[in-house]
Amino acid sequence: MSKPHDMTGAIGVALIVFAIAFNLPYIWPGFHFDYPAILRLPPGAILSAFHQGGPALIIAWAAFAFCGLLFAPIAAAMARVVPVPTGVTAIGVAAGVTQAIGLSRWVYVVPGLAASWADAGEGGRGGIEAIFMALHQFAGVGISEAIGQTLTAFWMIGVPASQLRDPRYGPVLGGVGIAGGLILLTGLAEGLATVLAFDPGLFGLAALVGFLLLTVWLVWTGFLCIRPRRV
Repeated sequence: MSKPHDMTGAIGVALIVFAIAFNLPYIWPGFHFDYPAILRLPPGAILSAFHQGGPALIIAWAAFAFCGLLFAPIAAAMARVVPVPTGVTAIGVAAGVTQAIGLSRWVYVVPGLAASWADAGEGGRGGIEAIFMALHQFAGVGISEAIGQTLTAFWMIGVPASQLRDPRYGPVLGGVGIAGGLILLTGLAEGLATVLAFDPGLFGLAALVGFLLLTVWLVWTGFLCIRPRRV
């Protein structure tokens, strides 16, 4: 029987809610901004599409960044229901903060650049596009996709590794989480292709598959936390 201070069930609900919630902001940019395919288009095409998206697109990105930040307390809460090393939890917290920093560019910097680009004549857009591209590569590909995705992947490998022999979770769930983390790591090739000029092929889909497995793994873990344990 659970003790009054046992937060396992509440954390399980939080994991499920978060897993669903962080996918919702993805929907609007996906349908109205051609995200993530648009990220690899020329800067002028991205700025034009962003400007046309209006306030709704900015709000969607704000929600996306906020969900990224919420990953930090979720990683901390996960340590309450899975016996993971402190270092693994720290990696998860850092992943959330890093993802939020990278995503926040769409909320606080890109709107101004897109508005300036729309108001500028053909001769004045080159400088704005250069500024955007530098920001896009550093904050987007570098901080959010490379560093944030790498930290997320290592956390996603570290936590499921602790689940493998835990009777509450078992090897199948742990295997799903580890597989998702490994796939996320292979997705880093897509970002490297922006500077090394090679075709990433199927690796271009790795991040999408990895985050889908992250969603499944979080929901599954949350469900097992809610379900009463057999004694």
